[in-house]
Amino acid sequence: MATKRDINAAVAEKTLAEKERILKIMRDADIYTRTLDPLIENYLDVYEVYQTMFLEWKGKGFPATQRHTNKAGATNTSKHPLAQLVETWSDKRAKHLEMLGLSQKAASKGNKITGGSKVQDSIMTKPPEVKDELAAHREKWRDAK
Repeated sequence: MATKRDINAAVAEKTLAEKERILKIMRDADIYTRTLDPLIENYLDVYEVYQTMFLEWKGKGFPATQRHTNKAGATNTSKHPLAQLVETWSDKRAKHLEMLGLSQKAASKGNKITGGSKVQDSIMTKPPEVKDELAAHREKWRDAK
């Protein structure tokens, strides 16, 4: 079984790799914007907890159930706590991926975030005024007086 230090090092490495993977996917799909950074950080936090629980559960050999003896002496089996936690955090991870627009469910709904990496930081300028016929006629008669 791995030590806590080994698990933490593995989780940190996997989290960094996941961040790079998510950013690459979002940039390739042209859906990355800087405003999504807090949401990406939230996803990475969820991913980190998920990986920690998963690696601990893996270290124990993926037990599905555990035995528990109550005060009366009866032994009962229940779902292993790490299995429950991995399932919970896996669901949270999927929801965060959907919020980022990176799940099949989000793509089928049409909730796609667009725009971003090709948008340049530039100074906004006012578009040139377009005068219509009526405005040109008014200007003509105002200048004549």
